[in-house]
Amino acid sequence: MLKIFRKYLTSPPVLALFAVIMLAFIVTGVGGSGGIGNLASGTGGGVAKAGSISISEVEVERRAKLALDSNRAQNPTLDMAGFVAGGGVDEVLDQLVNGRAVEEFAAANGMVASKKLVDGQIASIPAFNGPTGQFDRNTFLGVLSQRKINEGELRADFAREALTRQLLIPVSGGARMPANLVAPYAALLVERRDGKMASVPTAAFASLQAPTDAELTAFYRTNLKNYTVPERRILRYAVFDRTSVGADAVPTEAEIAADYKSNAQLYGASQTRGITQAVIADQAAANAVFARIKGGASFADALKPLGLEPLTLPPTDRAGLTKISGDAVAAAVFAAPKGAVGGPLRSPLGFVVFRVDQVVDKAAKTLAVARTEIVTRLTTKKANDLVADRVAKMQDAIDGGATFDDVAKTNGLTVSQSPALTATATDPDNVAYKLPPEYAGMVRDAFGAEPDDDPQVATIADGKFAFWKLEKVVPSAARPFAMIRDGLLVDYKIDRAKQAAKRVADTIAAAVNSGTRLAQAVAAAGVKLPPVQPLGGRRLEILRDQGRAPPPLALMFAIAPGRAKTLAAPNNGGWVVVTVDKVEPGNLAEAGGLVQSVQQALSRSAGDEYVQQFMNAVRTQVGVKRDASKISAVKRSLAGGAQ
Repeated sequence: MLKIFRKYLTSPPVLALFAVIMLAFIVTGVGGSGGIGNLASGTGGGVAKAGSISISEVEVERRAKLALDSNRAQNPTLDMAGFVAGGGVDEVLDQLVNGRAVEEFAAANGMVASKKLVDGQIASIPAFNGPTGQFDRNTFLGVLSQRKINEGELRADFAREALTRQLLIPVSGGARMPANLVAPYAALLVERRDGKMASVPTAAFASLQAPTDAELTAFYRTNLKNYTVPERRILRYAVFDRTSVGADAVPTEAEIAADYKSNAQLYGASQTRGITQAVIADQAAANAVFARIKGGASFADALKPLGLEPLTLPPTDRAGLTKISGDAVAAAVFAAPKGAVGGPLRSPLGFVVFRVDQVVDKAAKTLAVARTEIVTRLTTKKANDLVADRVAKMQDAIDGGATFDDVAKTNGLTVSQSPALTATATDPDNVAYKLPPEYAGMVRDAFGAEPDDDPQVATIADGKFAFWKLEKVVPSAARPFAMIRDGLLVDYKIDRAKQAAKRVADTIAAAVNSGTRLAQAVAAAGVKLPPVQPLGGRRLEILRDQGRAPPPLALMFAIAPGRAKTLAAPNNGGWVVVTVDKVEPGNLAEAGGLVQSVQQALSRSAGDEYVQQFMNAVRTQVGVKRDASKISAVKRSLAGGAQ
């Protein structure tokens, strides 16, 4: 059932249902170092209300900032103004409203998420694991403190998410579309279309007249966003790792000797044995097998009457063999000489007959022989412990009010300063600048921080740490006209050539739609263009290519026969005109299993629709109210007054 849930999670209707988006990203740092504050609902009536639960302006702003940080992972140039303009705040508010509505509905119907369930979800997040690889309470609290997340509200979010799952899985899981309804849609997938394509490249208009200064200035102003450098951040940082502890990590002679003594089982003499064995359910049958082997039959031949085959075990110590065959068998094997046959002996699975094939003796290691191995292991452990202790003391100093420079000086760290970096850790003023890839997380976190935030210690690789602080925020700004004039001139010519190509492409398409053949319309365009090319395929081929099919081929399936449409070519290459000459209906008999595949896909879509309608009903039952004026005020505040 959970598998079904995960599959439909990717659909837009369901994505809007969760107010606890990206919780794992928050605690692992993907969501930015600023965290999400207290996640409190606040007071003062709020921007919306689901049942008795109010949603405050503060919570919407905090969630919007979190969502922006998360979106920047895919779109690093996105700023808050663009996020607001793109409907991001509305989506965040929908998520909050839906989450609170589910909480109210679940409570009214006696549904709860137990503490044990929430504990299990929290323990499943790797960021909360301690040195042993298991959940660690101190690590958990440390991460929450670093991210400024309130534990109570985090638990409430996990509980709300669990209730949402409990409600939505049954709603969507049983949706199934009838095969007779699906068949017409499946037939469309094997439909074939044939047509033609004409190209109108921008290169055909390269001889256009150069612009005047006024035209170039107007072009610059119209396309200002294309010449705007995104918001950037300047960081001060110092990197340290295990090597920074130096000689302090070298173990003493006493520590080496103590380790050798406490791990005597690793360095003392040992023996392993390899055997061939058979496990037989009946004791009389086991006795007969043993007698045949003692009489000279091979192990395999002795087992043939029973339809069994022998099992060969590689050299194993006594403890390992005990786990496999039981203590009695292990004792007998290690008491017998090589080549001996023993049994039958009772084991947890039956009666065992065995033969000792190998006896491997391992000599004891003296302290002198084992010394290098011990020193290496102890040095690594001590270095890890010392670095961890350093990190903890640095964090304590930060919590106590120490400045970035104070902590760096106390720990003898060499401080570096980055140039003004974008969210992708690049320097627009120096394309050759390269920040080590492992520093990307530090830069990402910096875009969720403010200059007055405390410095942070972050893990950037195994045993490697970065101590950093956001030094300055460089606002997004357009590059000066004079600085980029030459590039503007190139862009202007390309833009004008593309516009000219668009006009010609539109003229050709209009001629085709009036009854002229494509080749004739191209010949009458007044510009030398490439020859018309044939085009054809099945709709299913486009779907199988998963977005890699040529766009003109995909466009064919949105055009009626005898008609034409235009399409922009990639990389400002111009335009294409696509026509459809012939449509061949699909034959489902040639596509075995297709109906079933389409049925599954449409059933998932139906499940998504059930979920959406269920949520509409939940909102109606609990009662949802929104304050449009307060929502607009939040948007203006987030966008800097741009709304």
